[in-house]
Amino acid sequence: MFNFRVLKKSKKSSARTGVIQTPHGEIRTPAFLPVGTLGVVKGGLDSRDLTETGVQAQITNTFHFLDLDAVETVKKAGGLHKFFGFHKPIFTDSGGFQVFSLGEGMAYGFRKIHSFFPGKDTKLEKRDVSLVKITEEGARFRSPRDGREIMLTPEYSAEIQKKLGADFIYLLDICGTVVEDKTRAASDLGRTERWFERFLKVTNQDSNKKSRMSTNSQLTKNRQSIFGIVQGGLYKDLRIASAKAVSNLPVFGIAIGGAVGKTKKEMYDVLDVTIPHCDPLRPRHLLGIGDLETIPEFLKRGIDIFDCAMPTRIARHGTAIAKKGYININKSEFKNKFQPIEKGCHCKTCAAHTLAEIHFLLKGRETLAGRLITIHNLFFLENYLEEIRQKIEIGKF
Repeated sequence: MFNFRVLKKSKKSSARTGVIQTPHGEIRTPAFLPVGTLGVVKGGLDSRDLTETGVQAQITNTFHFLDLDAVETVKKAGGLHKFFGFHKPIFTDSGGFQVFSLGEGMAYGFRKIHSFFPGKDTKLEKRDVSLVKITEEGARFRSPRDGREIMLTPEYSAEIQKKLGADFIYLLDICGTVVEDKTRAASDLGRTERWFERFLKVTNQDSNKKSRMSTNSQLTKNRQSIFGIVQGGLYKDLRIASAKAVSNLPVFGIAIGGAVGKTKKEMYDVLDVTIPHCDPLRPRHLLGIGDLETIPEFLKRGIDIFDCAMPTRIARHGTAIAKKGYININKSEFKNKFQPIEKGCHCKTCAAHTLAEIHFLLKGRETLAGRLITIHNLFFLENYLEEIRQKIEIGKF
């Protein structure tokens, strides 16, 4: 039911192609997962729109279903696939990113994991603002919607994700930041590993099993598989230790999360020391990062899956992705350009809409503009990755 096979390895780098088999179809890797925070991709797309872009799977957010008191509703509907009518593989994160974004991220005023102020001084001052308190028991939140208290433990995260019914679920972790010292990072990593053990007990797996498991035989009786998460902040020895520990857990895949650098170069350095210690028989997921500059760099280091909200977020603000880079359609230069976003593109947007029309819709604050650009951006990325997969296959990546 679940299986991962490496099909081709690059001779020039650690890039590789592969295929992940799931109960809801195959994922050809390297693969991009659009972020559907509430089970749908923002921008007004429904499941049919998403399928038409060629998207192979999506990742959605556990915490927000909890915050909206929707977990039991989704369970009664038969899980996320039936609730939203999306019949391809779905991933659910554990809620660990909200431990970061509503905690340290809010306290320091940054949202992204790396390069939060590119080209500027990255020294940040902590503010007395946070909606999260982390203890050994778990993460205690104040809801950003109504202020009520929410306690998210490893056990509760596991139970919620089981009810949501995604194909792939993630262990609850403490997401490291670029501002923590090594003592704090080591402490958080130790607590994260204890949380992993508690999570795995809920899913009826032996968290103490230390043998390297082939992904071909794991969890075949279940309709869900698990990803562990490598943490350790910016500290290479902690990253290596975490990668080795996660590789010894009975999990299907290995994700790399948390702070991976204040700059892109630092991110590449962290990946360079981390990935060689991740079990090569399992798919590797880089969490929350993916733009045109970084994608080739982390793929050649051996990443198989990545997710990022950037392609859909910039679409809602008027920016399209094309072979020549990013196109800000808000600019007046597009007022009379009666051509598609990308010549030769076969997406639904480029087949029927012009830059001039989309520019007009943006100026008029019509939500259709964001929807049209989102469709194009997702279609572009799927085709971009297909080209990369072909280049890896023939040894030209």
